[in-house]
Amino acid sequence: MSKDKTRREFIKETCFNSLVGGMFLSQIPLPLDPLPDDTKTDLKQEKTNNLQSLVVDVKSSSQIIKGMTPNLSLVKQMMDSGITSLTGKDDPKDAWKSLFHEDERIGIKINALGADILAGNYQICWAIVDALKSIGVKENNIIIWEQYQHFFLSSGFKINRSFKGVRTYTTDGGGGKEALDSGSSHREYDSGYGAVKISRILTEEVDSLINLGLLKDHGLAGVSIALKNISHGVISHPDNFHDNACDPFIAAINSIPVIKDKIKLHICNGIVGLYDGGPMPQRRNVWNNNGIILSRDPVALDTIGMHIIEKKRKEKELVSLFNRPNLPVHIETAAEYGLGVSDLNLINHKAVLI
Repeated sequence: MSKDKTRREFIKETCFNSLVGGMFLSQIPLPLDPLPDDTKTDLKQEKTNNLQSLVVDVKSSSQIIKGMTPNLSLVKQMMDSGITSLTGKDDPKDAWKSLFHEDERIGIKINALGADILAGNYQICWAIVDALKSIGVKENNIIIWEQYQHFFLSSGFKINRSFKGVRTYTTDGGGGKEALDSGSSHREYDSGYGAVKISRILTEEVDSLINLGLLKDHGLAGVSIALKNISHGVISHPDNFHDNACDPFIAAINSIPVIKDKIKLHICNGIVGLYDGGPMPQRRNVWNNNGIILSRDPVALDTIGMHIIEKKRKEKELVSLFNRPNLPVHIETAAEYGLGVSDLNLINHKAVLI
């Protein structure tokens, strides 16, 4: 891909020169026009060195997983290396202090869909909890949460809504899709493409959020890493926003201020990756990626994650992510919304080996 060609232009050209799932370019669902100027952010993706986004890709030289259980000690070491590399601080405590205050109520939004196979959420969360406690954050001011209780429990968590210990619960309260409204805000927020209700855990119960996504292929959106974990994981009717490869809905929902302004850190659980058949994984389509990825830029993180998945698909001699009916164009759209950087020339991809 040339430096002057956007990923979306590359995708369009690729699709034009070949059949994609039996469809010509005119039949392929491409993104809608960007939002009107009055609803988009003022940020632009410009090719200047001072807009470089840092993505820290931490790998372990030792196998993290034995069976299906990640080694918590190794996960903690990886988190320490990742957070210091991301912030430029020598001490992990100083690194966490640069992002969070001891008096904050902090949420950790996980992606638990398929987490029984894509292991590591549980260990990463407790590594984060220990780090936050080390800087003075009270246990009960930390909420580990997800949309659906059924998937949440599959990650190894137990429900705790009490005033003691780390709180762990879900938007639906165990009631499934029909209960999402009752766990969401009374107010409706304008996404630019329809009103949405947002989980009260995010709108009312936390001051800051850590977004903990997975490294996985997604049949509708192309990939699901950081951006989609938020857009379709914090609202009450996510099924309404799956058309057109979820584009521009992923970017539009991530741009809602009450969501965007609370997220201070994006982490990808890349211990086990899913390269095909997502979002619900099957064991034959996963691999031990042995890593954790951190960034403050969800677009840059998703860009790097997308290329990791694409590389694995190439190794497995599968069709490119860019040659399927549902293309991962939401990442480019998110860059156009000012949510981050998708241009590889502007992303500082820092590999760390422990």
